[in-house]
Amino acid sequence: MKLRLDHPLWRRQAPALARRLVQTYLRTCPSELVASPEVERLMATGPPVIYTTWHCHLLSPLFNAHRYTGSHPPMVLMASPSRDGEFIAEVARGLGFTVLFGSRHKGGVQTLHEMAAWFRRGYSCGMIADGSRGPARVAQKGILYLARETQGPILPVAVAASRKHTFATWDRFELPLPFSRLALLVGEPLRVWPEDRGAALAGLRQELEVRLNRLFLQSQAYFPGGKKIW
Repeated sequence: MKLRLDHPLWRRQAPALARRLVQTYLRTCPSELVASPEVERLMATGPPVIYTTWHCHLLSPLFNAHRYTGSHPPMVLMASPSRDGEFIAEVARGLGFTVLFGSRHKGGVQTLHEMAAWFRRGYSCGMIADGSRGPARVAQKGILYLARETQGPILPVAVAASRKHTFATWDRFELPLPFSRLALLVGEPLRVWPEDRGAALAGLRQELEVRLNRLFLQSQAYFPGGKKIW
């Protein structure tokens, strides 16, 4: 029997297969955390935080988060209500994360309120800064609304890999290769206060974008002689 990629059986089994495959080879990739001592303490022993990264770097943080977040409960993530989002959500659930569905165009506001409720119960949250459709490396405001609602600090994250494949997708998704070295670069916390609205919020959106792109550029140059394969 020929099994189509859109067959329901394949769609049920594919996330588990992908998770096992990537878990297996990422175990061959030693990783390090690159952050200030204050940020390391915040991640390991502090109150809940809000993590964000560009879409192109979402894979490695999913598989390495537990190594650097101490005894905190698993994070709550937002995924888009699309087929790709459902696939990523099933992979993330298999790693112990709680996943809520929402986007700019479908249920995003309600999902942000749900995430805020989880945050107040002690759960850190994670959102992709440029969303599920981009534009790539342009920050959207959703994560700022969450930070303003919860008063939680935003920690920007980027991933460096000594060897990787960069896909020709809208986000230029980066896949670390087996036996490569990884580094998770985490920037200083960004705060959004209750009075930050209008022009002030727009300025913070731009500031978050600048910080993430600064980390992204650092990640590209982190490993001297790092290789892009294919």
